[in-house]
Amino acid sequence: MAQRVPAIENPADAPHVALELGRLFVLLVVATFLQTAVAANIHILGANPDFVLIFVVAGAVFGFVAGGIVSIALFETPGVRSLSMVAVGYLVGRYAETADLSPSVAPIVSVFVATLIAESLALLTQFLFGREVPLVYLVDHWVIPLLVLDSLLAMPLYLVARWWLRGERHVRISET
Repeated sequence: MAQRVPAIENPADAPHVALELGRLFVLLVVATFLQTAVAANIHILGANPDFVLIFVVAGAVFGFVAGGIVSIALFETPGVRSLSMVAVGYLVGRYAETADLSPSVAPIVSVFVATLIAESLALLTQFLFGREVPLVYLVDHWVIPLLVLDSLLAMPLYLVARWWLRGERHVRISET
């Protein structure tokens, strides 16, 4: 007869795990709110910021759920954003394990690469769905402005997300 293995090895860790899940849930709600209500009203260089992508890069492991919720809230094609957020979360996680970057530069480079990956996947899915839009127009008026905007927002949102997820009073760039 098989023995039951407890989900949490040490019962004293249960409040800690519940607190971390609660923090992730609050971050998910905030990222979804920023993406659906605030990002639509911010139009810089012809692009709207992608807050969910930046929070996924900041270490939140909920890319699929966040992508799905935002896709439903914005009436987008279901699954496209979820797929791109899962890919971005995985690739940025692998990149963070292997890259040897300064902690002050890593979030900006990670968000830049993540935005490039996510937007490349979005362009690919648009092509696969048969939507014909000139590639040069999309790159000039959508991808490049979004790369710049997300990269500029990377450091402040990264620090806020890390501060919230760690629960510390002070977070310095060298600690992240």
